Parts: sequence; C-alpha cells; structure tokens
Amino acid sequence: MKNIWSLTKKDLMVLTKDRTAVVWMFVLPVIFILLFAFLGARALQGALSGGENDSRAPLPVVNLDEDGTLSAQFLKSLEQTGSYRVLLLTREQADQQLNKIKIGRYLVVPENFSSDLSTGKPVTVTIITHPSDNPQAYQSFLQVVSGAASDTSLELQILDGIRRMADMQAGNPEASMAFDPEKVLNQARTQFERSRQQPLVAVVQRYPDTGVVKVQEEVDLSQSFVPGMTVLFVFLSAATVAQAIHEERRGGSLRRLIAAPLMKWELLLGKMLPIFILTLLQILVMFLIGAVVLPLLNLGRLGIGNDPIAWAITSILMALCATSLGIFIASIARTESQISGMSNAILWIAGFLGGALMPIFIIQRFPFLNFLSRLVPQTWANMAYYDILARGKTLADIVPYLGILLLFTLVFAIIGIRKFRYE
Repeated sequence: MKNIWSLTKKDLMVLTKDRTAVVWMFVLPVIFILLFAFLGARALQGALSGGENDSRAPLPVVNLDEDGTLSAQFLKSLEQTGSYRVLLLTREQADQQLNKIKIGRYLVVPENFSSDLSTGKPVTVTIITHPSDNPQAYQSFLQVVSGAASDTSLELQILDGIRRMADMQAGNPEASMAFDPEKVLNQARTQFERSRQQPLVAVVQRYPDTGVVKVQEEVDLSQSFVPGMTVLFVFLSAATVAQAIHEERRGGSLRRLIAAPLMKWELLLGKMLPIFILTLLQILVMFLIGAVVLPLLNLGRLGIGNDPIAWAITSILMALCATSLGIFIASIARTESQISGMSNAILWIAGFLGGALMPIFIIQRFPFLNFLSRLVPQTWANMAYYDILARGKTLADIVPYLGILLLFTLVFAIIGIRKFRYE
C-alpha cells in the first residue's frame, strides 16, 4: 500500500505541475459550463417564445370552456399586463408543440370553468410544463396566470358579497342601512381575505404524463448543463490516463517501475489513483460552479438533490469508470496519435450521445440516436444525475443506472488489465 501511495503522490505532483492538464481538467470545463448555460438559456428562451412578429411573448392556452363568458373574461385579463398575448391552441396542438419544445408550457382552462364559477364553485386551471422549461420564463408565466386568477376570484367573490347584501335588503325593505358605507367596506375586506385564503380560481402545475406538483417547484437548466459538462470532461480524463501511461512507456520509466518491488496490479492502481482523485476534485469544482456562480448570473442554481449519498455514489462510480476507460485506451492504443486523436474523437462523440452537449431527453426523441446512446457509459451517468437533481429520486431509484455504469467499469478494467503491455 505504501508503494501505491508513493507512486500516486509522484503522479499527482507531475500532473498538477502540468499547466495544460490543469487547464484541461479545471479551467476549460468551467468555461464550457458558463458558455453553454448562458447560450442554452437564451436559445431555449427564444425557442419557447414562439418566434412570431408580435413583440409580446405568447401565452399558450387550451380553453376547454370555449363558449363560457367567464373563461373569456379570464383570458382577457391574462392579456391586460401588455407583455403577453393569449395564443389559443387545441389540446393536440399544445401537446405536439410541447413535445417538440416549441413551447415550454401551456395553460388549460377546464370546460366547467364558467358554469362552476357562476354558482360559486372553485375551479382549477393547470399549467402543463416541459421538464426543460426555463425557470425564469416559467415564473413570469406563473405570475401572470396567478394574478389573473386572483383578480377573477376577488371580483367574483366581492360581487357575490354585494349580491348577498342586496338580497338581504330585498327581503327586508326596512333595512335601509344594509348598504351603509362601513358595512360595505367590512364586506369587501371579508371577501378580499376569503379570496386570498380560499380562491375560486386555483393554479397548479403538472408535467406531461405525471401527477400534480406544487406550483413552487422549478426545473433548472443548470440541472442539465452542469451535470452534462461534468460527465463530458470526467470521461475525457480517460485520455489523460492513457497519455500519462504512454509517456511513462516512451520515457522508459514504466520499465524501471516494473523492475522495482511492485506488483503489476500495484503499478496499475498507482497510475489510476491520481486521475481518480483529480476527477473527484473536478466534479466538486464543477458542481460548486453550478451552486455558487450560476445563481449570480441568473442562470439557475444547482444542488445535489434530495439524496446526497446517491449523488456521491454516482460521482465516485463515474470517476472510477472514466479511470478504467483510461486503462482500456492505454491497453489498445499503440501510438500517441491514437490516444490523442482517436480516443478524444470517440470520447466527444460518446459525450454527445450521452447527453453532455444537449439534454439527454432530447437525444432520446430520435430512435437511432437513442439506441446508440445506450451503448456509452456517459448516458447512464447523465440519467442518474438527471433523476437525482431534476426529479428528486433516491439511491434506490437509480440502482439500474448505477448497475450498468458499474458493468462498463468492470468491462473496461478487465479488458484493460488483460491486454495491458508492461514492457
């Protein structure tokens, strides 16, 4: 064990003194995160805005109460802010545009909206939201819808209160003080408080094909870009492992290490540990960028989900898989050009298929790309991260993804060790 740690410390010192390696492992990933998060947020926000000539952002609505007077009044109040225009769609049109990410969300007005409100029954309007929806755009959308719902609730409940006072006066003609200013004011206050505590029009959010969730829940773009860039650059470190071994072999130090009192497995483990430690540090740095820097730029806030143990195990297993992949590359690559050229090209392609350069759920919409994506370990690491960060899943929920990631790790390690050339 002492020999392994000595070899590990030596390689760590060499790697940290290499400015190119430091830039590649730490500086470049941070630049990519900031660039992709900024451009992705702007591009997605533009795509979700609809692209029409009207300067106002579209507010897609599926109105199932087409002939209702109160639903028409509600839709009119949605446009009174001046920043949105109501875009009426059928349910089929809305679902199609949501699936193609042409819109990020749409509002559903139920068919019983006017009839229930006219009898004082509460109704619920639903915001159907795509998982990739921009959180800032969603919050703006929610504020407009909630504001119109509150105004509608308040207006109807105050009118109902005044109507009740009128009925009381009609039933008792001598009650000349029924509309005394003080009584009217107290009635208005009562109805105002009631409209806040028990609104007639409630707003809920729902994702496609899922149950109802709280309206405060947000989907953050950082939950896609930061883990994606992390997975990409952690697996790109496999080329660094292969390159380091190739340098040892070319300089003759590998042969001297073999002559030293080291077992072959100790030698390989000593070469793997430095990159494994650095990739874990790389993961921590990139997630800190998502948690600290991105919020300052209004590009989202990244946490580690509801199960920190699941996040930690996923990170450790991914770093181990990438390191084993480095041994695998070193065992099959014969020249430096094969390591730097072929391996990097393959790793970038695998990163794209695995959802590093665009959200994995977009890749999965294309059958052929979806098939290819399942053949690379990056996909399973990204899916595990996405479930932990965006869906709040726990360790038990992502065990299948971790199992496949572990299988890739074992395959890379076994083939790499068997075919490794110690000369």
